[in-house]
Amino acid sequence: MASEQEALLRRHFMDPDFWRPRLERLERAPRQLVLLPRPENGRSGTQLLELRLLAHDGERLLALLARQSFARTGCRIRLRPAPVVEAAAVDWPAVGAGLTDVIFAFPPLRRLEDQVLDVLRVAHAACSVESVECSSVELDRRSAGPAHDALCIAEMIRARGWV
Repeated sequence: MASEQEALLRRHFMDPDFWRPRLERLERAPRQLVLLPRPENGRSGTQLLELRLLAHDGERLLALLARQSFARTGCRIRLRPAPVVEAAAVDWPAVGAGLTDVIFAFPPLRRLEDQVLDVLRVAHAACSVESVECSSVELDRRSAGPAHDALCIAEMIRARGWV
């Protein structure tokens, strides 16, 4: 019985007709992005920004974006969920090597479909901050833990060109 439910759920989340209205709602909902510098938590030669924005349903989303301070083009962005958004979780060696590291946490008790939309929302916000195409965002599933499914579905949506 459980495998039948899992198969039904899997088909449900892979159906473009399921995602179309949700993605349209995501596109229409104002994200109200606010950037707050966090120089006290940065390191020499880097910037740390706190991103505050709204999800498609009005929930507040929080992320940290760490990047090199000097101007660059064609940067890569790695997006990864964490249980707690804090400067200690930043991958400073990767930032020093030129990667933009974005860490975010899902609001508590978030449904999977909302988590997927949150991933897409934070990725789009990071792209707008860095002025790059969203294809530059790597969704890091290695350390995702419980958010692994949301990242996989968001990656599938992007790969199929639904966003």
